[in-house]
Amino acid sequence: MAANGSASFRNEVLPTFAPTAFVTEAISAITATNTAVPPTETPTQTATATPLPTNTATPTKTPTATATITPSPTDTATPAPPTNTPEPVPTLEPTAELPPTEPPPPPPPASNPILDLNPVPGQPQGFLDKFRVVSFYGSPMGSGLGVLGDQIRSKTLRILRTSYVPEYQAYSDKLVLPGYHIVSTVANSSPPDYRHHLELGIIEEWVASAKQDGVVVFLDIQPGRANLMDEFNRIRYLLYEPHVHLALDPEFAMNEEQVAGVNIGQIYAAQINEIQLQMNSIGYEIGVNKVLVLHQFKDSMLPDKALIEGYPFVEMVIDGDGYGPAGPKIRNYLQYAGEPGFEYGGFKLFPTDGDSPLLTPDQVMTALYPPPSIVIYQ
Repeated sequence: MAANGSASFRNEVLPTFAPTAFVTEAISAITATNTAVPPTETPTQTATATPLPTNTATPTKTPTATATITPSPTDTATPAPPTNTPEPVPTLEPTAELPPTEPPPPPPPASNPILDLNPVPGQPQGFLDKFRVVSFYGSPMGSGLGVLGDQIRSKTLRILRTSYVPEYQAYSDKLVLPGYHIVSTVANSSPPDYRHHLELGIIEEWVASAKQDGVVVFLDIQPGRANLMDEFNRIRYLLYEPHVHLALDPEFAMNEEQVAGVNIGQIYAAQINEIQLQMNSIGYEIGVNKVLVLHQFKDSMLPDKALIEGYPFVEMVIDGDGYGPAGPKIRNYLQYAGEPGFEYGGFKLFPTDGDSPLLTPDQVMTALYPPPSIVIYQ
């Protein structure tokens, strides 16, 4: 959601996919009939970009199985602002010692999968073919953007490592890692650029801590009206870390007539391909593929999606964003998975902000096909 109390359209989920019998059964078991009306918005922005000649890799596209798309009912959910539930304070005897304010996180696995990557420059290895990631989304500065800021970092890591990761690992054929999904550029309603930045020093400290703790980091950009490539270049140097990857949020990419929280934005294929070219070069240089997450809950957010190219050292994730009833969230994911060029899936959940019902890990991993490689809790 946007900063400064701006409203979000993440509940506008377009249910345009008619799932197979298997998925229909899964949806029926999870949610009842829903109704809603999404906003109508036609993007007015056009964008062009000239890729920087930093890599000679030839883009490729790998189409996957297509899916039958038929009209279906739409849905509405009323979002609820995130709330924090204070933990009960234990009654202490006069001689008892107070617990530390920030207990250390649980120790990482005996073998740190991040440090064990051992990348070889010029010989990139895959990332999502080895790992599945369950991450908390938001800002280290507070809870306004998502659950990442609801508690101190050590508690966030403890929750992920002792609860969420084991629950998903039970349904995963790949090692599940905890993740921090940090919004580095935050869209707002303040001109001229309609965005503000998370300080680089804070990001660097979280990135360094995550590396030692075996945690994956996604740096998320909500560009507002700022130049998307400028926002990318601000954090580009951090992508040289094997565990640091990128996410782009078209909802908050505004043209000169749009305002975050009022309009739904868009990012064009030329912009995405320009960034991919840079990421492809980084992946080749460090020896580990880079992951690019694109959030989507409406077709207009990626208006020329078919023109997004594939790069050999960039792993593209289409994240089924949006909150609301479970049925249309599942149908959106399945629509994206059935589109040409789909590579990896992501799925976002809103535990305190309007998912109804909130899907459980086993439902996420069994109702969605293919199972998402990245699960994001906002």
